[in-house]
Amino acid sequence: MRGNEKVLIVGGGIAGLAAATGLCRLGIRPTIVERTREFGAVGAGIVLSVNAMAMLRMLGLGDAALEAGRILENSELTNAKGQRLFGMNFADLAPDFGPTITIHRATLHKVLLSGCQDAKLHANLWVDHLHDLGESVEATFSDGRTKHFDHVIGADGLRSQTREQIFGRTDTLYSGYTCWRFVVESPPGLDRMQEMWGRGRRLGLVPLAGGRLYCYATANAKAGVADPDEGRIERFKKLFRAFSGFAPAILEQLTRPEQLIHNDLEEMPKHPWYKGRVLLIGDAAHATTPNMGQGAAMALEDAGILCKMLEGDASFEKVIPAFAVRRESRVRFIVDQSRRFGRLGQLENSLLRSFRNGVMRMMPQRLTSAGAVRAAAAEI
Repeated sequence: MRGNEKVLIVGGGIAGLAAATGLCRLGIRPTIVERTREFGAVGAGIVLSVNAMAMLRMLGLGDAALEAGRILENSELTNAKGQRLFGMNFADLAPDFGPTITIHRATLHKVLLSGCQDAKLHANLWVDHLHDLGESVEATFSDGRTKHFDHVIGADGLRSQTREQIFGRTDTLYSGYTCWRFVVESPPGLDRMQEMWGRGRRLGLVPLAGGRLYCYATANAKAGVADPDEGRIERFKKLFRAFSGFAPAILEQLTRPEQLIHNDLEEMPKHPWYKGRVLLIGDAAHATTPNMGQGAAMALEDAGILCKMLEGDASFEKVIPAFAVRRESRVRFIVDQSRRFGRLGQLENSLLRSFRNGVMRMMPQRLTSAGAVRAAAAEI
């Protein structure tokens, strides 16, 4: 019986909590272990596109996310001076595809937690060793306990220990640029999402609920360059001082180094997602750069579609291989497109940037909006 299946989910992020929510709706009470001291999100804001929202509705969390977030009606791409290159109108497309929203990651985490209260949640606990015994998976935890599970879902992110324990080490691929994220007060007049393209640098502005603004910034850099607290704000402002429009009012609000969350942007190369009774989902399986705004959406799709395929009498043993086949081409398209779009945005050559911007200006808004949304909605 479904209620007797023992499923371990490693990782309490978006993918893990969404999978737990879906399994709970099937009558399965999974065990979730999370390495951090409490279930919570580290990050700033996030955009949930139409496919992400469709998965949340499938999981019974769409209304809660909509209420907690802010509907995003318009988005535009500009140069560093704030001059428009092209735009996307999400409001016109909402009747056909549903809303796109923005939300703080911590708020989204609370929404996801509300859906898996029947799961067994354990913070400050991780898996030291996994051993697939054929009929079950033996998991040895950091507190010394050993338990057996019918199946294990690795949802522990880019640096997945589950992936390493099952497949060995898989090196990530560095994008060539690093990233900062932060949240400030939204300046007057900013009523849409905006991404500004400069010379090898980008600045993104995403309005959140409550008059807040999620910002992200990228700059071409060597991998692994440290960004120590001392002088961080001054270095960051110097990097983006050429940006105008709303940028100066935003940069002025940065006064403390802890306001900036910094990390290099990486992706996962193609590799297996499952072996025996262990399955990887989310970033553990297919981490992507954030240029398409689809990282969280792919994690939600993984969880929603996996649980959809498990409905009725479908067994994990049959569903897992079929799930991997179904998802691989979809996810690989997103990863590849995101990489290409990021390279366009990070161009430094003046001639190439001028040509790129000219092409962008000629693209019809309705065409780009519909094409992007239909691509996002492909798995719904």
